[in-house]
Amino acid sequence: MKRHQFMHNISIDTLSVIARQCIAVTCLQRFCQRHALHHQALSAFAEHIWQVTQVGPGDFAAWESGFASLAVTGMGDPWPDDIRMAIPGHLLGTLERLVQHVLETSACTWYGNDLPESRRQLEAVLELCARHDVAIPQLAHYVQHDAALRGGWGPALTDEEVRAWKALI
Repeated sequence: MKRHQFMHNISIDTLSVIARQCIAVTCLQRFCQRHALHHQALSAFAEHIWQVTQVGPGDFAAWESGFASLAVTGMGDPWPDDIRMAIPGHLLGTLERLVQHVLETSACTWYGNDLPESRRQLEAVLELCARHDVAIPQLAHYVQHDAALRGGWGPALTDEEVRAWKALI
């Protein structure tokens, strides 16, 4: 797939890291819906990712350390057997890669400002979804006028914005 097919006339580069992270987790949730994948560990991972939308600078360390308590972290740790057994074998590798790319969409910027890598990670998410017949969200729905704030992270979302973005799943 060519990169421009995903752009929908909006460049990923104009999106905040929070917007990119929400697009990525929306893609993961759509992937799970499309392939009827249901597991509490995947839901917990997605819900934890969504919390990034309202994490302030003083709360970031607690949010980041919260991944350690999850069964699925996206950090390359082996998944517990019960999760692996619940996922059809032909989708497991793809799902593991997808979860890692979802996490890395923001994680690559946690201790630096690697916005180009964030774009590459989101592109990998979009490509995996396209290959597996998962609808790509319209990027225009995630545009924020002040996306450059906080080193490209953009502003924290209001409760109303979080609800609106989650409704796009």
